[in-house]
Parts: sequence; C-alpha cells; structure tokens
Amino acid sequence: MACCACPRSPKGLSPSAHLADGTADLILVRKCSRLDFFRHLLRHTNTDDQFDHSFVEVHRKPGFCPMGSAQTTCIPSAAHSSWNCDGEILHHAAIQVSVHRQLIRLFARGIEEQKPKKKNAA
Repeated sequence: MACCACPRSPKGLSPSAHLADGTADLILVRKCSRLDFFRHLLRHTNTDDQFDHSFVEVHRKPGFCPMGSAQTTCIPSAAHSSWNCDGEILHHAAIQVSVHRQLIRLFARGIEEQKPKKKNAA
C-alpha cells in the first residue's frame, strides 16, 4: 500500500509503506478523547511521529479480518456489523482484506530520473 504522502501530510498516513511488498499497515486508533484524536491527526501535517500515542497501534500485515468487539453500545444483540468502504455501507459480518504482492505494474512520473541498479555478474 502507498504511504499516501501529499503536501498537507508530507510523510503520509503510513510513512514506511511500500507499493510492492505485499503488506498493508493496519493502523488501529483505540478509544480516546476528541482532543487526543485531533492531536494524532495534527501530527500527520508535520515531522513528529504520528504513531507515538498510547492509543495508536500499527501492524504490518499481508491480510486481516476485522472483527467488532463482543460488546456494542448501539445494538447489543446484533450479530452483524456495518462497515463503510469507500463511502459505501457494507452490511456483512465477514470481511477479509488481502494484499497481493506486485499484482500490477505501476508507472509514475519521476521514475525515469532514477538510475537502475547494476546486477552482479555471476
């Protein structure tokens, strides 16, 4: 997955992410105050470590299955959960996320300026 760097977030959401390594950085933000969450978001705009909070965890995974907690405050007897994926509400309990290594060839501006690495002669 890409680091998602942009002018407003120079290091991106996940600075050490790579497009072709076959993993995604799963960023978990545990229950915190709105002020603490705002502080976490604000760190994306500067050079501070955005993961240096007690309520933020980062895990590099080739795939994962998100599961809701056993106790929910909204509907305690609900057997299913709702997920928002790219603005679309998914009413499925079982979601599996998989990352496939080097599945597509990516062309980008600026790559032609990089010199190819020399291979050792065998």
